[in-house]
Amino acid sequence: MLAALFGSPLREKILLYVTECGEAYSLELAKNFGASLFAVQSQMRGLEEMGILVSRNVGKTRLFTLNPRYYLLSELTALLRKDFQTLPADEVQTYYRPRRRPRRSGKPG
Repeated sequence: MLAALFGSPLREKILLYVTECGEAYSLELAKNFGASLFAVQSQMRGLEEMGILVSRNVGKTRLFTLNPRYYLLSELTALLRKDFQTLPADEVQTYYRPRRRPRRSGKPG
């Protein structure tokens, strides 16, 4: 819904995901949204350059979170949470509720 404001639908999805889940990495988002890894990485790099996201390395993975020092963080978070409430329930379940524990071994995918 706010894609025009953020510049692209993918950027909006990334911000919604990071706001709702707390942190994310590029490959996770690319698989989740069916986007190319390059597109996700370039959007996240742009958001980091703007100061909206910050990253840290955890092993070989680069995790991104919202920048706690971003001067409009509370306003941005409020706007994104309001936008999140307008999403259809099936879209929320599909894209914004990640599996956080591994699947039981031997269980069919």
